[in-house]
Amino acid sequence: MYDMPIRPAFWNIPFWAQVGLYALGFVAVAVCIWGICRCVKLWKEGKVETLPAERKLRLEGLWRDAFMHRRLLKTPSGLIHFAIFWGFLFLFFGTATAVLDWDIGHYLFDARFLKGNTYLAYKLILDIAGLAAFVGLVAAAIRRFVLRKKTLERSWRFIWILSSLAAIILTGFIVEGLRLAAEAPAWAHFSPVGNCFAMLFNELFTAEQLYGAHLTWWIVHAVAALVFVALIPFTYFGHMFKAPTNIYWRKLGPKGRIEKINDIEEQEEFGVSRFDQFTAKQRLDFDACTECGRCSEVCPARRAGSPLDPKALVMQLKARLHNPGDDRELVGGIIDKDALWSCTTCGACVQACPARLDLPRTIVDMRRHLALEEGDFPPGLAKALQNTQTVGNPWGMDPANRLDWGKDLNLPIAKEGEPVDFLYWVGCSASYDRRAQKIARSMVKILRAAGVSFAIMQEERCHGDFARRSGEEYTYQLAAMENIENLHKYQFKRILAHCPHCFNTLKNEYPQFEGGQFTVISHTQLILELIQSGRIKPKLAQPEKIVFHDPCYMARYNNSVGTSRKIFDSIEGLSRVESIERGKAAMCCGAGGGQMWMESTTKKINFIRLTDLRKSASTVAVACPHCLTMFESAMVGDKVLNGMEIEELSEIVAKGLED
Repeated sequence: MYDMPIRPAFWNIPFWAQVGLYALGFVAVAVCIWGICRCVKLWKEGKVETLPAERKLRLEGLWRDAFMHRRLLKTPSGLIHFAIFWGFLFLFFGTATAVLDWDIGHYLFDARFLKGNTYLAYKLILDIAGLAAFVGLVAAAIRRFVLRKKTLERSWRFIWILSSLAAIILTGFIVEGLRLAAEAPAWAHFSPVGNCFAMLFNELFTAEQLYGAHLTWWIVHAVAALVFVALIPFTYFGHMFKAPTNIYWRKLGPKGRIEKINDIEEQEEFGVSRFDQFTAKQRLDFDACTECGRCSEVCPARRAGSPLDPKALVMQLKARLHNPGDDRELVGGIIDKDALWSCTTCGACVQACPARLDLPRTIVDMRRHLALEEGDFPPGLAKALQNTQTVGNPWGMDPANRLDWGKDLNLPIAKEGEPVDFLYWVGCSASYDRRAQKIARSMVKILRAAGVSFAIMQEERCHGDFARRSGEEYTYQLAAMENIENLHKYQFKRILAHCPHCFNTLKNEYPQFEGGQFTVISHTQLILELIQSGRIKPKLAQPEKIVFHDPCYMARYNNSVGTSRKIFDSIEGLSRVESIERGKAAMCCGAGGGQMWMESTTKKINFIRLTDLRKSASTVAVACPHCLTMFESAMVGDKVLNGMEIEELSEIVAKGLED
């Protein structure tokens, strides 16, 4: 035994076992590297996609999401995974440090650094790391098999996954405990878990038996650990390198932005109808899935009973990636068409995904095939698209009547050569829907009360967002080019949009076109500016209590969660409460992705969401005309929801201003 604390490399291990360890280790690492290269080859068989380098941003995101678990730590399951991840990471670093200490330091330089206090700290840290990982594995097993979370697979595969990891840790503690029992070093308490095992083994074995048991369990532990290393790329454990890779190569542009089809009139194929049409990044997306089921947990379509299950869809694509011989038709064969049409493109799955999978983009790509090649649309959507193409709005209303909502308001119409501060983009909903028209009228009242210079564009037409997300890119591009051309006729500092869909499209999607770069502001941002500058001071005549519903295209797509709340909190006489699902975790109203125009037989998403909001308050505040419409329709014929009041943010602010 050593006189001072020092790592006892190969204690009690004969030469033949040491040679065997190095040989098996070489094979395990070689197999692991071969498997990783095989996966990379599968990804690269997809279409080439140019991604911006932005190394600093990518590394920062990798640290936050892959290492610090920014997206997971708010949930119990996230804490469990954090413990397992960091526990094994420290154990890996411990093994790597041991290699440096013995194989490099000892053999090459005849020097050791794992000794003294350094070694004692090393042992304490590794014991704590192993214990944290083991406790995490036990908690994961309880959550999956005892609490039986619905989105988690309960099978022998996951029994093996969890038990194999636990076995590696447990055998490591057994080996350490047997050595400590045999050596009885004065510093054994720096291995608290191993020392507990040592005290047990001292009661069970003789000194001679301790040596034999130690060698046996050392071999078992070494073989188990190296077999695990070799199998990483071929098993569920592959997400250990696939997920971080996907996080690194995540989308850096605006959230939810759909890729433009360039030279659309010259294309012969549209979207994705065959697996080989997916890009390399999309293939990496499928392979990086950790099977956690968070996407399915937050999916509003799945909650409403639609055919869409995000996790199942990704797993189908992942299975196809690893089975090139599967010659089934992609859309309609491997992937159900109804599942594709059920997506609201709300982005909840993207927000929840720890591996940063961009599932809505993949769904829109397959929708493009159905829309542009097959002309296959759900009932209701085809009519809305036809109306948008012919008269510039999905309602099919006369474009000459677009400004009728403000006939009595003496609306300022944009004129060439007459600059204004804001060009107010009203949008189709507030132009034609009678209930939503109150939003536009409220905005005009707010702008005039603040003395804001604004105008409205006579030529405004649908910006085409719902068409693009329904896969009808051609209709979207025609609308975009027409709107951009008309916008350039006028002089303004900023475009003001009260609809999150309008705001997101004008701000994040139109810049894909020549001349499409404009400074765009949402009505929530402007109203907060006006309140904070003292230009308006809303005050309600009667006290009011509201619960706020966050729009998907503001909260998730544009990271705007606090702006609306600051407005509500500044209104005298208004009190605000929160629902359980709020902010970026808020459930969708069900209108996005063209769903507002589709006929559905499933239990409505809007009904489910409004029922949840009703638990917090009877008055729901929204900041989107589509949310307003969806919630108003959810109340029709329902005894529980009937009598609730749905108000748009601008209506509440306008109500608090003196006439």
